[in-house]
Amino acid sequence: MAATKTDSRSQTARARARQAIATELERARKRESKLVAVFSAIDARADAEAALGEALIVLKDLGVAQSDLAEMTGLSAREVGAAIRAAKDRADGEAAETTPDSSIDGDARGEDSQSDNNGAHDH
Repeated sequence: MAATKTDSRSQTARARARQAIATELERARKRESKLVAVFSAIDARADAEAALGEALIVLKDLGVAQSDLAEMTGLSAREVGAAIRAAKDRADGEAAETTPDSSIDGDARGEDSQSDNNGAHDH
């Protein structure tokens, strides 16, 4: 009869362990879901900030003074300046990503480099 009691306790322990794991997995799924929402919101905010900065730059290029932009939009002068800088920085970063890297040497680009024998190539 002692073996039956031990088996029963082992089964109960396993069931409690499974329940604890199931509870933790559910918490992890909820955390993951909320983190996805957070990262999506961060991406949306970055896109909105870029659009704000780009629009402010266009208005500035159309002759609206930066102080007037702040007054017209209800943003502080600091917020207007930060949005414009962020848009310019983002544009500069995107331009740098699309510009070929001039630091790559000719060999890596498939160009012939001059050899030690005044440009003559061994064939």
